[in-house]
Amino acid sequence: MARQRRRIRAERRVERVERRAARLKPERRRRSPEVARQEILAAAERLFTKHGPEEVGLKDIGREAGVSHALITHYFGTYVGLCESVLQRRLMAVREIATARLREAGVLSRPDELLAILFRTLEDPVHLRLMKWLMANEKEESAMNAFALQEQGIQAIAMQVAGALTPQPSKPLVDTLSLALVTAVAAAIGYSLTKHALAGAIGREPSPELDAGVRGTLAGMLQAYLRETIGLR
Repeated sequence: MARQRRRIRAERRVERVERRAARLKPERRRRSPEVARQEILAAAERLFTKHGPEEVGLKDIGREAGVSHALITHYFGTYVGLCESVLQRRLMAVREIATARLREAGVLSRPDELLAILFRTLEDPVHLRLMKWLMANEKEESAMNAFALQEQGIQAIAMQVAGALTPQPSKPLVDTLSLALVTAVAAAIGYSLTKHALAGAIGREPSPELDAGVRGTLAGMLQAYLRETIGLR
């Protein structure tokens, strides 16, 4: 009899604890698909500021975002797909900054300012980690798609530059600007990914001074090319 009473008391204690835990458990918020998607991306970025992509998993991101593992796979398919989306979101932010800067008077004659935006982005450890990880874990064509600005972003910027030069820009003008921009982006990405090796190749150590020198040289080459091909002053 005494044993039965103890068992009953123990069961009641367990029930009280479970009821208390249920009251304290936060309710899941109702979110639209786009809000949920953006919150997942933001949660992934927060984790990537502390850890490399190889140290984080979908369950970690789900915990950080307050969503299920299944919801993440529903929106992004795979972990690689999620990492690509994080990188693409960051690239879209760069595109918006560059587009806003292009509206300023005289900026076309100062390509170093536009390149500074790109170089600052590529110096971001999160951005660099994602690019390196995707290159190591994806097929080449898929990885390069992740690096491209969404919606043909480089061409969109080229069209904006062309529109600032003439009211009705021709296709050859847009093509020339697109080629110049993609060459500058390729050079900046290549330098960022292999900075230590390239610095060593000229007998130097990586430094802010070397970064500024490379950026200034690239800006000068870009400006000289545009001056020769389209007469940009």
